[in-house]
Amino acid sequence: MINKKILLSVLTIGVLAVVAGAGTWAAFSDTETSENNTFTAGTLDLKVGGVDDPDVPFVVEDVFPGATGSADIVLSNAGTMPGALSVKIVNIIGEGGDFPEPESVVDPSNAYNLDDVLTVSISDGTNTVSGKLSELTTAQSLGVLDVGTGKTFTVTYSVDSSAGNEIQGDKVTFDVEVSLNQQ
Repeated sequence: MINKKILLSVLTIGVLAVVAGAGTWAAFSDTETSENNTFTAGTLDLKVGGVDDPDVPFVVEDVFPGATGSADIVLSNAGTMPGALSVKIVNIIGEGGDFPEPESVVDPSNAYNLDDVLTVSISDGTNTVSGKLSELTTAQSLGVLDVGTGKTFTVTYSVDSSAGNEIQGDKVTFDVEVSLNQQ
């Protein structure tokens, strides 16, 4: 008798499970397909003066203590996504250059060079990077450059007014490396 009750209980539970399972399965259904999905990588395309890899060096001659000057350059983003703009000075070569008699008196080893007293500043009015050439050898932020936009940056130089005869005839060459990187 107990076995019959157990068997009947198990059968009842089984029937209820089948009915509950059938109740959750529906005869109706609908499926939609989203077709032609595409992922495309964005691009960063920095232009300097409207071109890639411009050959627009700053050539300044006959600088002297207290000399200043500036030039404008336009940086633009021709890519498809905004980028973080940065600048650094690379390949700095300070040369003693000419060694006139007034310099040889105060700097007999011709060790003091123009790059020791030359300050460069790059600014768009909001973002500014400034310092001696040797202080700008790591990437410095110039803010964000949005897609399809350009910013005019003023590059200013100044020679320390306290410099003296030790820079006569000296020369410094360097490269300005501007980068646009993913934010």
